[in-house]
Parts: sequence; structure tokens; C-alpha cells
Amino acid sequence: MVSIFQAALLAVVTYASSQICILCWNLGKQVQQARCSGLPYCLSPVHVMNVAYWFLLAPMVALDRSISMKRVQKWAPWTVVLRIWQAGYTVFRDLGTDSFFLCSPSGPMLLTCDVHLVKQVLTRAHDFHAPVDVLGLYNIYGPTLAASEGEQWRLYRRITTPFFNQKTYGKVWKESLDKAERLCAQWSHGNDDARVADVKEQLMSKLNLRVIAKIFYDQELPYDAENAMKDAAPPGHALTFSEAINAVLSQLATVFSVPKWLLARSPFESHKKACQGFVEWQQYMVEMRNSVQSRLESAKQKEEPYFLESLVIASDTASSRDGIRPLTEAEVLGNMFFYVMAGFDTTSTTLSFVFLLLALYPSVQTQLQQELDRVLGPRATCTWDANKDVPDLLNGYLGAVISETLRLYHPVSWYARKAVRDTTVTTASGATCRIPNDTIIMIDVAAIGRHPGYWSPSTTPGDDTSIEQSPARDFNPARWLDPTDKAAAFPFSAGHRMCPGKRFAEVEMCAILARVFSQFSLRLEANPADVLEAEGPTGHGKAWLEQRSRERATEALYEGMGFGHGIYPKMHVPFRIVPRTKAG
Repeated sequence: MVSIFQAALLAVVTYASSQICILCWNLGKQVQQARCSGLPYCLSPVHVMNVAYWFLLAPMVALDRSISMKRVQKWAPWTVVLRIWQAGYTVFRDLGTDSFFLCSPSGPMLLTCDVHLVKQVLTRAHDFHAPVDVLGLYNIYGPTLAASEGEQWRLYRRITTPFFNQKTYGKVWKESLDKAERLCAQWSHGNDDARVADVKEQLMSKLNLRVIAKIFYDQELPYDAENAMKDAAPPGHALTFSEAINAVLSQLATVFSVPKWLLARSPFESHKKACQGFVEWQQYMVEMRNSVQSRLESAKQKEEPYFLESLVIASDTASSRDGIRPLTEAEVLGNMFFYVMAGFDTTSTTLSFVFLLLALYPSVQTQLQQELDRVLGPRATCTWDANKDVPDLLNGYLGAVISETLRLYHPVSWYARKAVRDTTVTTASGATCRIPNDTIIMIDVAAIGRHPGYWSPSTTPGDDTSIEQSPARDFNPARWLDPTDKAAAFPFSAGHRMCPGKRFAEVEMCAILARVFSQFSLRLEANPADVLEAEGPTGHGKAWLEQRSRERATEALYEGMGFGHGIYPKMHVPFRIVPRTKAG
């Protein structure tokens, strides 16, 4: 007679065996499809649509620093999906191809840095959609533009796109200059506040968020009167505006995957921080929405309501037009979060890398300042003209600095699309490639930016040390003044899902960089241990100290990457902000 225990054990074994058989059958199917595609393929136990993938990223980054993942990658190419930014073009070079399939039991993935193929994927909207299952990570407060398709996507786009216009960009220019002006006035005093250790946390996150809060939500964030970069939490909040959104973004995978009731009771400090950030940011959004709701009638009378007013008006049943349904409360909150996240995190990260690269390359700073002097001259900041000065600056060396930074340190290492039917594409070599339905196409932005066939290297690539692997060694904005070198650039994606905030971000970055570097320069701060060695018995001297500081910064710009919603400079690279006359 079979005992209950034996019956349960048999059921477990039977279920496990059936699942293994299904996985093996699925994997075999993926391999067969890959063979028919005409492209190379590798097996992968990991799929980017699985939540486990996002939790593996941080441990893999730590592992990358303790063992040679480049060697592991040679015999296990699938590991590249866990270290796309660090790998750059190396996995494609090792495999001898610019596109290859990763066969997983959960479904096929195509990793590519073939620009000819990428253009087809981004522009053929009927064949390739956004992978809403992956992008559902952003729906922690409600449905968002990013994680939607079809009629829902068109509705969100119809409501939000009109906000991105020339009048808004004029406001972005003015607000960005105003916020940067306050910061420059503080630095002019020459005190310790002009020393920056963590450029993103200490500077760019707060500066960028203040611009976005004003333009998107008409909110002037409170700050300390004596320190333009020190936030103050309003009554009823334990976290400041920037602390709340940063807490959510830094733990986005956790907030998405762990039930909120469990998150609130978790003993882990990171979970407590994530939960507090989630609750606080939701409270901020509800308060802002309620503020607009209380004056809804006056908002409706505006010819051009600002972003939040557009969302709240679209949620009002009385304002809905024939055939257009009103937004739900969750949709309003979801898109409030997404647009702040998309604009805030990417722009602040890009500006952070711009500052670090300019600190590393004083000659590039000098060229940038010479252009600012030529375009803006001695005019007062209040006379700078968005309609005239912005195009001149973005089409010149300042725009080249931004583009080169995005090439090497794009905040998003890869874009994703999903094949919605069996289809074909052509590669750069002219070969036809079959892509099965449900394939996730991973557009490797990091590899495209470091592809030797698209960009002529400024230095001789190395193989072993962090300094030699660092993309910072290849920083050369002048390449963007040559129009033949721009065909491989997708900094804001392309096609019908191209980032609607492209011009917003460009204008904001242009204003902040123009205002800061018209008056100040950046100078790397030497490590105290290096200072002692330079001044000690060995007497290495000033030139050695400057070179050593550059080496440390270059290494940090490879080894010191953090990975959350995107990449960011986690390892501190301290520098000082000094008046241009004292920069030498």
C-alpha cells in the first residue's frame, strides 16, 4: 500500500520530470529555429524576461571585479546578458559576428550590434513591438507609456506628446539656466561646496530633478538657503523629493517583484528603504495630482497646460471627447512616475558622465569653453536665446561632447524589441536572417558605441587592465564634427517609439553645461595617498601626481559602474570646480 508520503513524493517527481521535459523540448525548438535563422547561436540558462535576471545583475557586477569574466565569457557567451556594458563589443569580436541568438527554455533572444539590422527592427512597427512583459517593471504605480502597445499606447502618446513643443523647450532653457545660476553663485564664494565627490548624488540628481519638477509639475522644490544642492523635505514627508524617487529607482526590481505587504515587513534594510521610497513617492504624486484636481477648471482654460495638468484633464470624465476614454487614477500615477524616471535618471546620469569626462580631459574643457566664448560672448546669462544659441551650441562642440558621452556611457546599455510574427531582416553583409515569433531582440547600445567598424579608435585598445578596458580612453568629441561618423548613433532610440523627451533633454543639458563651463573649470582631485607619495622622498612631482589622478579616474570609469535602472558612476571620482582663471 502506497503511503501518503510516497504518493506526494511521486507527484513531485512526476511534476518535476514533466517540467524538465517541457524545458528540454522548448530549448530544442529554440536551437532548431536558431539554426534555420542563418546566424550563430549559443545556449543560455537566463532569459531577460525573467525577474531573476534583474536580481542577478548586481552579483555579476561584483563577480566581474573578483574574477576575469572576460575569460568566462569566451566559453560561456550567454553571460554577456548579465554584463552588457562591461563586455562592450568583445563578445561579438570573440564570436566573429555582429548578431547571434541566445537559446533559452523561456524563449529565443537575438543580441545584435548590427546597425543595418537594428534600423529595421526599430522602424518596422508591424513586425516588432516593445516587449511589454519586460517593461512591465515600470508599472509599479500603474500602466505606463513604456509598457503599453496598440490603442493604449496611442492614447498615452496622444495625451502627453503635445507637451513637448517649442514653448516648453523655451521654459526648459530658462529653468535650467536659473537652477544652474543658483549653483554657480554658490561656487563663486570659493568654499568647500565647490568640491564634488559623488557627482550624480551630490549634484546632477538634484539639479535635474528641480528642472523636471518645475516644468512637468509646476513644483518649486524647497532647498537650504545656504546650499543650493541641499534638499529640504516638506511637512508630512520623511524623505525629500529626490531621496524618494532615488530610493525607488535604485530598488526598482525589488519594488516590482516583492509584494508590498512583504516589503513593508522585511528585516532587510534595503527592503525597508525601497518600501519607504515607494510610499513617499506615491504620496508626493498624489499630493501634486490633488493640487491640480482642486483647480481643474482653471487648468482646462489654459491654451497649453503643463504635463501634469494634461494628465489630470485627461482623467476627467467631463473632459473626455467622443471615442477617447478618460485615464484612470492608476494610469495618471503610472505615467507621472514613468516620465520623471525616464527624464530624470537618464539625463542626470549623462550629465554626470559629461562632468567626469571633462574633468579627465582638460583640453576638451578648453575647446568647449572657447566655443562658449565664441557663441555666447560676454552677454549676461539672461540674454542667452534658446531659439538662436541652442542650435549653434548643439550643432557645435558642446553637442559633440554630449554625443560622445552618450556613445561611450549611454545610461541604457540595451534596448529591447519583440518580434510579433515570423519575419526576416537583412544583415549589414546582405544576408537574410529569419527571426521567429516571440524573439526578444536585444539591441546592444554599448557594443554599437564601441564597435571598431563604426568608430575609429582614439587610442590603441588594451586587453587586461581596467585602465586599458575603460571606454574613457577613447573619448574624442571632435569625431562628431565629421558627419561621416554619425550613422551608428541611436542615443534616443528611433522609429515610432523614439524618446519623446529627446529635445527636452538636449536643451536642458545644453543650458547647464553652457552656464557652468562659461564660468568654471573642473580639476581632478588627487588621492591623499598619491599626494604623500608625490611629495615624499621619492619626489615624483606634480606631473606624476596629475597622471596618477587621471589613471585612477580612467579606471573608475570602467570598474566603478553601478547598475540599477541603467548604468551610473558608483565609484567616486572627486574633482573641484574652480574659476576658469584659476584652472591651470
